[in-house]
Amino acid sequence: MVRHIYLCENSAEGIFSAIYRAYEEGHPPEHNEVVIDTQGRNMELFCEYHTVVTNFEHAVKVARTIRRKISEEAYDFVHRCCGSYEVQKADAIYRFVQEGLRMGRAVMSHLTAPYMQTLYAIERNFTNESHFFIEILRFEELENGTLFGRINPKSEVLPYLADHFADRFAGEQWVIADTVHRTVLLHKANYKTVYLSMDEVDMDELTLTYSEDEKQLQKLWKLFVDTIAIKERVNPKLQRQMLPLRFRKYMKEFSESE
Repeated sequence: MVRHIYLCENSAEGIFSAIYRAYEEGHPPEHNEVVIDTQGRNMELFCEYHTVVTNFEHAVKVARTIRRKISEEAYDFVHRCCGSYEVQKADAIYRFVQEGLRMGRAVMSHLTAPYMQTLYAIERNFTNESHFFIEILRFEELENGTLFGRINPKSEVLPYLADHFADRFAGEQWVIADTVHRTVLLHKANYKTVYLSMDEVDMDELTLTYSEDEKQLQKLWKLFVDTIAIKERVNPKLQRQMLPLRFRKYMKEFSESE
C-alpha cells in the first residue's frame, strides 16, 4: 500500500497543520508519516508526498484537541518538543497525538512506546538547553540603560526563558535576542514580556553602544578571570566538558577581540 508522507514547516503550527491534514484525508495512520520539509531529502519509492501549507486555524484546532482530550500537561510537553531542532520530532508527535486520542492522559506514561522514548529524549535535551542558557546568559548595559543579552541555541528555547527573567528583573528594561532563530524577548520595566520574530535583522551585526559603567565592568571582569587563572592548572579539555564552545560566543572572558 502507498505510504503518505506529509511535509510540513519546522514549527508547532506547521506540525499541527500536517497532523490535521493527515486526519482529514483519512488514510490508515500506519501508512502515514509526518516529516519536516528539509532540502536534500531523498525521495522514496511507493510514497505519495503531500506538501502541507501551515494553516493557523487547523493548528489551533489540533492544539485545542490535545488540551481537551489528552491533557494540558500533554500539550505543554508536545509544545516543548516542537521547539527542538531534532527533525524526527514531527512523526513522533503525530504518533503521540494518535495514541493520546485513544488513551487519554495515560499516554504520558506509555514509556515503552518508541514515539514516547523519542519525545522524552527530545524534551529532555530541550529542557536542559533552556536551563543552561538561564544559567549563563550575560546581560550588557547599553547607553540608554537597557539590559541586552544574546543567546545562540540549537532549539527555540527563548520563550521558555521569559518567566524566569521577567521575575528576576521585573523592574528593569531588558532585551534577549536569539541570534539563530532571529527572535527576541522585550521587557519594559514592570510590564509584560513580549515575544517577537525579527526575521530581517541579523542580531550579530547590531552595533551596540555600551554605558560607561558597562565598559568598566567588562574590563574588570576580564582582568579578574585572567588574574585568578593558574597557568599550570589550565585544563582546556575539562573546560570544554563543563562549558562547550558553542555557549561561549557572547561571553566576554572568552573574547579575543580586546
